[in-house]
Amino acid sequence: MKNYLKNSVIYQVYVRNFTQEGTFNALKEKLEYIKSLNVDILYLLPINPIGEEGRKGDLGSPYSIKDYTKINPELGTIEDFKSLIKATHDLNMKLMIDIVFNHTSRDSYIVKNHPEWMYHNKEGKMANKAGDWSDVYDLDYSNSELIDYLVDVIEYYCSLGVDGFRFDVASLITKEFYIKLKKMIDSKYPETILLAEAIHPYFTEYIRSQKFNDLSDGELFVYAFDLLYEYSSISFMSDYLTKKEVRYLDMYKVASLLESTLTPSYGLRIRGLENHDQKRLYEYTHDFTIMKNLAAYQAFMKGPMFIYNGLETKADHLENLFTKDTMSIEIDKDWFEFINKLISFKKDPINLKLNTSTISLNKEEALIIKNTYENNIFAFGIFPLTGNNETIISVDLIDGTYFDYLSGKKYVIKDKSINAINPLILFSK
Repeated sequence: MKNYLKNSVIYQVYVRNFTQEGTFNALKEKLEYIKSLNVDILYLLPINPIGEEGRKGDLGSPYSIKDYTKINPELGTIEDFKSLIKATHDLNMKLMIDIVFNHTSRDSYIVKNHPEWMYHNKEGKMANKAGDWSDVYDLDYSNSELIDYLVDVIEYYCSLGVDGFRFDVASLITKEFYIKLKKMIDSKYPETILLAEAIHPYFTEYIRSQKFNDLSDGELFVYAFDLLYEYSSISFMSDYLTKKEVRYLDMYKVASLLESTLTPSYGLRIRGLENHDQKRLYEYTHDFTIMKNLAAYQAFMKGPMFIYNGLETKADHLENLFTKDTMSIEIDKDWFEFINKLISFKKDPINLKLNTSTISLNKEEALIIKNTYENNIFAFGIFPLTGNNETIISVDLIDGTYFDYLSGKKYVIKDKSINAINPLILFSK
């Protein structure tokens, strides 16, 4: 188990939209800024050339990859990428890249040179299983030569100094690939971090309804991965924020418990509502107070803190994936300082000793989370989601005097109740 991941911070960057130039070299100039956020792992969206056939938007999706072994010339050269790796390491950060091994672009190297490695539908035509992904074809993992080729791709990037990989749509890739990949990783690059984008329950249901196979979250942990997305639960939180129906909070609580119990003791979930596929906190709420509570509860939960570039600048919209849409760098001082405070909490060594995060709810629509650490230490996270000052009552609260990590103030829980509007991270005094 890579225990250090428990109090790590992962910062996701979309290179195209992170700077006006949208290049590795421009990103390299921003590394000191990223490091100032106390980031441990810099994670880049796909860096490979983008296909042209069926391209979405004017620049295309970075998840429609033409050649796994090449660098997208819009981002720079292979030498630029190597220089970025070195500069990242010089600042004592790790670098992770996105790997898209479920599918390729429709004009990819593999389509042209190894069509037998591609998935074919009942009519014998290349296709994809998702249906609406119009710019890609899926790979067919029944071919052992494909598996060997893709393991070699990972080994190549490891040899360049890449420290980890985030696997896109990881649940749709086969165990045979992961078993062979893990064998190579363990023998040659054992410190490599493997993060899986485990799919949403709704997508799992669709894939299985079409009689396709997928891997469960538990299988992903067993076969290869250190980290998984929390998609088994977080989709219900998104439903609550979108539809404003409390029943989705109840569903989130249950799903989170099941997700936790189905996660092996050596596995962790990344914690962050925002990413390149999900709405910004502002888009969900348009409310600064609720945004603070949402960001804080994610930072409080067990697992590394996950930041999509722009969270710290209070980005108000999800940048377009298919064209140039440069991230705003205008900083709201209060928000920026608040995110830095959350990062400081996540980096606290006490989180290396965090065993469980247990969620409870109350009628005031507040998340109440109890973190249990080694040596019988515990803390309460209290996160009201209405934006109103509430008296939070819960049978799960323990009366006593507490210190709030975020404000530095003293708080008292009495008769299992406490007043709150802003997030509280309470340690017993």
